[in-house]
Amino acid sequence: MNRPTTEAEIQARKAEALKLIKRKSMYSSVAAIVPIPGLDVTTDMKLMSDIVNDINELFGLSHKDVQKLPDSLKKKVLIMATSAGSEFIGRRVTKTIIGIFFRSTAKKQVAKQSKYIPFIGQAVAGGISYYMMKKMGEDHIEKCVNVSRRLIS
Repeated sequence: MNRPTTEAEIQARKAEALKLIKRKSMYSSVAAIVPIPGLDVTTDMKLMSDIVNDINELFGLSHKDVQKLPDSLKKKVLIMATSAGSEFIGRRVTKTIIGIFFRSTAKKQVAKQSKYIPFIGQAVAGGISYYMMKKMGEDHIEKCVNVSRRLIS
């Protein structure tokens, strides 16, 4: 997908990305509710990778898209990505995503332990999983929006 060239396009893609995040966060929530050991972790890892790649694609910031840019613009994207703290752009699963995942592990452990209380525990596990996935996605969207804004100015 091409990079957005106006603020209106950036906002439209942001809205589309937020819908994507809500849908994928719901998948994460459902996986956390199902009491199969390891299902939530493997599902979350796959969803995180998909979310980052899908958002990058929406904003025209996938590795493939960046490689097609002229050298001067490619350099600008790389500098902005670094200064914006967006280690995600152009990569699949990075140390940052893994860091976010493991930081959320403590919260997920609380949810897993509470799974022993049948219905309440499952609701808590699903809620925490939904929130963490949504937060990670929203943070990545903001980084992509900031890079896109800098590219059009």
